[in-house]
Amino acid sequence: MATQPTAFGVLLKHFRIRAYLTQAKLAEHAGLSVDAIIKLEHGKRQAPRCETVLILGRALGLTAQDQHVLQDAARPPTRLCDLVVTAPPHIAALVQSLAELHARQAALIDLFVAADPAGNSDAGTRLPQQSLL
Repeated sequence: MATQPTAFGVLLKHFRIRAYLTQAKLAEHAGLSVDAIIKLEHGKRQAPRCETVLILGRALGLTAQDQHVLQDAARPPTRLCDLVVTAPPHIAALVQSLAELHARQAALIDLFVAADPAGNSDAGTRLPQQSLL
């Protein structure tokens, strides 16, 4: 059974094409995998995290209005996303940086766990396990 693109996927593809970016270039700019971009555009990932949407919006160079439209298509608005869209630029940049750090934290933990699948070291515990946001 084929997955239908979601409103978010259609919008993401629209904004990507409007920015003259390939899926690979968007993935590179956003720090995501090409597979993640493909899955988002084709509706195979239904509800991207807020920080993922914020990172994509930044990589696409979206205006605050377009960022808000993309966020609303992804899931109901959240306080973090509303703050980034409506805050003064310096506050929005700070929140965006924190969201990116949070996304990278999860990736680093995954790398530590993958490097030691038997769990023989405390590598995974050296990073804070508690969410930053």
